[in-house]
Amino acid sequence: MKKNFFLNNIRIISGKWKNKKINVINTKILRPTMNFIRHNLFNWIMNDIHMLTCLDCYAGTGILSFEALSRNAYSATLLENNKKIFKQIKKNIILLKIKNIFLIYKNTLNFLSKKATIKYDLIFIDPPFCKKNILLYKTCILLEKNNWLKNNAKIFIQYKSKSQNFFLPKNWIIYRKKKFSIVTYILCKKIY
Repeated sequence: MKKNFFLNNIRIISGKWKNKKINVINTKILRPTMNFIRHNLFNWIMNDIHMLTCLDCYAGTGILSFEALSRNAYSATLLENNKKIFKQIKKNIILLKIKNIFLIYKNTLNFLSKKATIKYDLIFIDPPFCKKNILLYKTCILLEKNNWLKNNAKIFIQYKSKSQNFFLPKNWIIYRKKKFSIVTYILCKKIY
């Protein structure tokens, strides 16, 4: 008998794929962005989402990118280095028949370590939680250092509320900030 690897489904909140469900693999390392947080994020940027290029640094379920594309973002690039999770994202891309999405099987820090060949308007940074926020900090530094962001880019960050503070690049300002359950989430903007 084949073992069922699915934990549940996640529903896309709004846009052309409103109420469509994507499958989520049953693994302890996935922590999908909660509906309430996604709702807030996309309300914050609803007037700006049209035609944005997105980079999902720690794709996981891919739900942030699927939500952005459902709301008419131009494209999304998803980075994921877990093979099972990567394969499931690929299946969900096929299920939704998405054309303007680029799924890359690679470690995020390795990907960002090179100079950018494309710049992005909207970045999602939701790494695995850790007390010292090391991945989060390194990701922010590499995005800035290697020129991955367009001017006025928006950066969405999620981290465990009871973790260490981390420092954002000096030209990123916090535009919005909220806490829900154990998660703190912020929306930053890159200034010149």
